[in-house]
Amino acid sequence: MPKKKATTRKAAATVSADTRALVLHGPEQMVMQEHLDALKAAIANEHGDYETFRFDGKTATLADVFDELRGYSLMSTYKLVVVDDAEPFVKAHRAALERYAESVVDHATLVLRTPAWHKGNLDKKIAKVGAVIKCEPPKPAEAARWLVARAASHHHAEIMQNAASALVERIGPHLMLLDAELGKLAVMAEPSKPIDLALVEQAVGQSSDAKAWVMQEPLLAGMARHSARPPLEMVRELIDLAGHDPVPVMWAAMDLCRKLSVAWAMKSAGDNDAAIGKAMRLWGPQVRPFMDIVRRLDGPTATVLLQAALHADTRTKRGLGEARRNLEALCVTLADK
Repeated sequence: MPKKKATTRKAAATVSADTRALVLHGPEQMVMQEHLDALKAAIANEHGDYETFRFDGKTATLADVFDELRGYSLMSTYKLVVVDDAEPFVKAHRAALERYAESVVDHATLVLRTPAWHKGNLDKKIAKVGAVIKCEPPKPAEAARWLVARAASHHHAEIMQNAASALVERIGPHLMLLDAELGKLAVMAEPSKPIDLALVEQAVGQSSDAKAWVMQEPLLAGMARHSARPPLEMVRELIDLAGHDPVPVMWAAMDLCRKLSVAWAMKSAGDNDAAIGKAMRLWGPQVRPFMDIVRRLDGPTATVLLQAALHADTRTKRGLGEARRNLEALCVTLADK
């Protein structure tokens, strides 16, 4: 029986070989990647070989992007032109992009990827030749189904449905974090046996918001603009003085980086502090120090923090280095960024 491909509900249904312009925006990077993969598959099926060109939205010029879109390739018949972190590029060239959407070329597709997106006339023009897709975490039930398919398609493993639901309950529906946990569980599972509920309960701790905040608050304080005590010092106090085990401190740090990444995207999309605090399950005096850090972030930095946290957590769970040393390395990144 062929393996079911891991995909969210709309990933394969909203793009096709006829898509000439595509906007992918929102906080969920894995949903964004699924849509891009679906587009690539459609292009390959229709045109065979194609070339991909990537640009950084903070530094790319309009001429850079348009020359690549409008020029013909010597290597293949079709081009995929991707602008990452596209918000500043769109802000500077919105009128030109609107004109391009009215007369797109037939040998290339333009993809704009960005956490934040401001709706306007450009959306309507792009929708006529492609799609504007908001990439958000899926509903819990959908995330659990995604885990089942993802285990088979990417981790050569099987996860029971009740185990997948329990994992979503513990981690939340954020796919990058779920995939990191799934990879760890796939390694831990006995050969030829599925990942079951007992393994999830054993390997994935369920930490309450209140307990997490006890460890996240000092980390935020260490990241403050005028702090004389960096995150590394705060973590050492949590472990050496407060007696916390490095593993739950690592979980709290990873969860904090996830929250900062999602909150930055929400802030860029126009959500106010109260709405963001509620979504992050922060209350009262917890909101202000958290939002002080969010306001200092930009898209690339928020992404770097989340990726660094996932990397440190994955190394720890796979036995690559001591938990404390991996956590301290993450703290250096938090301080630098």
